[in-house]
Amino acid sequence: MRKDEPITSIELDLAGALARVGDSQRIRGSARIVAGDSYELTFLPGDNVAWSVEVRRITGAVVLTGDLSGTVTLQCYRCLESFEYPLDIRLRENALWLSEEDVEPGDDFADEYEVMDGTLDLLPVLRDAICLAFPVKRICSEACRGLCTACGSNLNIDPCECDTTRIDARLRPLEGLKKRMEERDT
Repeated sequence: MRKDEPITSIELDLAGALARVGDSQRIRGSARIVAGDSYELTFLPGDNVAWSVEVRRITGAVVLTGDLSGTVTLQCYRCLESFEYPLDIRLRENALWLSEEDVEPGDDFADEYEVMDGTLDLLPVLRDAICLAFPVKRICSEACRGLCTACGSNLNIDPCECDTTRIDARLRPLEGLKKRMEERDT
């Protein structure tokens, strides 16, 4: 796999390792995660985010427990600068253990993680946990001043001299009247 080639799945073959109820296996890994717009995540080879997950077989399912930690680069919604967001996630999920004969046409397991014929894709579990850990308001700091609405400069770096006084549109006719009265008085 090339350094810049995205990881599209992290498939775990659990059929042999978790043959009986009560068996468990520890899975460790890492990746460099690139956050895009909204909640789009791309997993790349690297080590910015590391995970250690124990997969334990129970009747009809597996239980995934573990930790996920590291940093993800996000973009500030105010100033559009990149910043490092720390992750420290405690993971606990269940995945249904299914086989081809368990699934009937029309069954929808879209909201469930699943072990199909002994194989589990860990990537959706990790992706969902990371996305749920992101703040709703992605800002680099509470003190971020954002961008100037007139010229677009980053106010954290370079304060500008733009007049950003807002006038209520309903008062614009009065502004014109004020100018005419001032001209008449001079």
